[in-house]
Amino acid sequence: MVMMEQSRLPEFDSENSEKVVEDWTFAKEDTKYMTHGLHAYPARMIPQIAQRLIHRYSEAGNTVWDPFCGSGSALVESMLADRDSIGTDLNPFAVFLSKVKTTPIDSEILRKTNEKLDRKIISVQKKSHGTLEIPEMHNVDLWYKKYVQDDLAVIKTAISSIGDLGVRDFFRLCLAHTARATSNLKKSEFKIVRMKEEEREKFNPDVYELFKANVRRCIPLMGSFVKALPVDHKVSKVLYVDNREPPIEDDSVHLIVTSPPYGDHSTTVAYGQFSRYPAHWISLDYEDVKSVDRRGLGGRSPREYDESLLDSDTLKETYRLVFKNSPKRAKQFFNFFFEYNQSIESMVLKLKTGGHACIVVGNRLMSRVRIPTHRITVELGSALGFEHKITIPRRIPTKRMPWKTAPENIPGLKADTMHNEHIVILRKD
Repeated sequence: MVMMEQSRLPEFDSENSEKVVEDWTFAKEDTKYMTHGLHAYPARMIPQIAQRLIHRYSEAGNTVWDPFCGSGSALVESMLADRDSIGTDLNPFAVFLSKVKTTPIDSEILRKTNEKLDRKIISVQKKSHGTLEIPEMHNVDLWYKKYVQDDLAVIKTAISSIGDLGVRDFFRLCLAHTARATSNLKKSEFKIVRMKEEEREKFNPDVYELFKANVRRCIPLMGSFVKALPVDHKVSKVLYVDNREPPIEDDSVHLIVTSPPYGDHSTTVAYGQFSRYPAHWISLDYEDVKSVDRRGLGGRSPREYDESLLDSDTLKETYRLVFKNSPKRAKQFFNFFFEYNQSIESMVLKLKTGGHACIVVGNRLMSRVRIPTHRITVELGSALGFEHKITIPRRIPTKRMPWKTAPENIPGLKADTMHNEHIVILRKD
């Protein structure tokens, strides 16, 4: 097998890079404790990173904002640390997931509701006889066997009878998890990839048992979250908005903790693809979910390159390297960082003077060029009013993406994917 030759810029050697030996890998830590374990999500920030940053750069009673809140790791940890928090995201499923994870519900209420729900499911099943409406989705029969569709529809109908919205959403999230587990999707992928035919023929999931098992798993997770919350705990607001125009007052946020998307949804992390089918079964808007990857950073129609628009020498040098290999990909590269720069500008506006922005970034590969996103983040932030305090390298111990890929679909050629992240710490002066 031939390895692709990759272009690499010089390693980041700022005097502000991490010199103190400190473990940011958290390789042996449980990353799915409390409500962090309710549902999977692509490329999520592990809670231990958010926890350490929140305690290090803010105080009890402060407000934490995650502009790309994803699965809500920073929001959950903010509540546990007695901080108010705000999460913004353009993915309706991420917003739904974050709301459920940050809505504390007494486990006894969930257990009693579950007992009633079991009886309701049996009642609906007896009456439906496979006649319940299936959520409208493209090529549904490719992704779900007919009996699976009918069983999921029974559970969905039974859950709709739950009166309390927060409790209902908890069980809807359990349904979303079950919808993905019982689909014909390849479970090792976050993207929409169907199982091979021989796998599908053997795949006959027990929908009801999987749902019940997931509920039994999730109730204790919520219970431990509720017990760990401070007395008179702070709340989290999760907003379905673009972080470049959030309804947040200027100079009102004490700390930003976030992990932006990598910037190329088609070849790295496809948040919308991951969310699409679970979202169908919990009645989230199909078009909103389907268009997530298009509406995310860099997903819109590429702009023409203009080096005067972004103040980063590293970005300009990287653009030239990418352009040499692929002018089309260079446009996509520039488009992502143009919109990423707008997000950083919004962070500067919303953050209080003296507050910190902690941004976890991965340096992805694009047209055989390793993109130094951490360096570009520092330079763009400095141009907008941030002071760079430190950049902390972090090794990624586990990941769902393959360690080697063929990003340009050239047979026999492989290239390294991301093995490391960087935590860029900026301060507003």
